[in-house]
Amino acid sequence: MGRLIDQEPFIQDQEPLKIVVAGLSRTGTASLYLALQELGYTPWHMCEPIDDPRRMYNQWMEAMDCGFRGNGRAYDRADFDRLRGKYDALLDIPACLFWEDFHQLYPDVKIILTTRSVDSWFRSIHSTIVPWLEKTSLNVLQFVEPRRLRPEMRMVKTAYQVFCNNDYGTRAKERFLEHNARVRKGVDPHRFLELRLGDGWEPLCVFLGVPVPSVPYPQINNTNEFNRRANEADAALLAELRPWLAGMIVVLAAGLWIWARK
Repeated sequence: MGRLIDQEPFIQDQEPLKIVVAGLSRTGTASLYLALQELGYTPWHMCEPIDDPRRMYNQWMEAMDCGFRGNGRAYDRADFDRLRGKYDALLDIPACLFWEDFHQLYPDVKIILTTRSVDSWFRSIHSTIVPWLEKTSLNVLQFVEPRRLRPEMRMVKTAYQVFCNNDYGTRAKERFLEHNARVRKGVDPHRFLELRLGDGWEPLCVFLGVPVPSVPYPQINNTNEFNRRANEADAALLAELRPWLAGMIVVLAAGLWIWARK
C-alpha cells in the first residue's frame, strides 16, 4: 500500500516555508500563532480550524510513522510541501518534532524555539493536555467519530509517544529539557530565535525583519481558556453525536430484550 502523501496533489505557486516553531505545546505557541497572523504570515497550529482535519491529521500521523518509527519512506521536502499546503509557518505538535528535518530540508527557514521554565510547563500540561488525552468520554467517543476526534487524538497521542513514550512524569520533564537543548545546539545561529513567554513583539520582529505592530502582543490560551475551549468542543461533539448515540442505545436495548426472551 502506498503512502497517503503520495496521493496528495502538488500546489501550484505555493508560498515557501518561512518559519518553523520548534517549541513544544504550552510554551506560548498559540499566542505566537496569532502574532504571526498579525505580521502577515499564514501559520498552521493545532488550534487552526482546517476544512479537512482527517486528511491533515492522518498525514501527520504517517509522517511520524515513517520518520520516527521507520514504517515507510521518510517524508522529504516535496512531501512536507504537500502536507502543509497553503501554510508558510508551522507551530505546535507534531510539527515541532520535525524541526531537524525542516532545518535540513529548507535552508532558508527560520527556527523559533518558544520556551518557559520546565516546572511551569509541566504544571501547564497537567492542567490541560494530559487530562484531555486521558478523558474517558473522548477515548470512547473517538471510535464513533472518525472525522476529527479520532484522527486528532491518534495524532496527539502518537506525538507524545514519540516525544516521551506517553510518560507524563519525570520522563516528560527530561525530554522537555533535552528537546530544547538539542534545538539550541542544532540550529544555525543566524536562523534561530529563542522566544520566552512575555518577550513580546520586539525580539520576534527584529528576527523576522519586520516592523513592530501598533497592537499589543497576543496573550491567549492560558489554562482556563484551553479548558473552556476543550469543554465547548466536547459539548458540541456530544450534541452532534446525540442522535446516533440514542439510536445505538435503542438497538442495544432491543438486542438485550430479544436475547433475554430466548
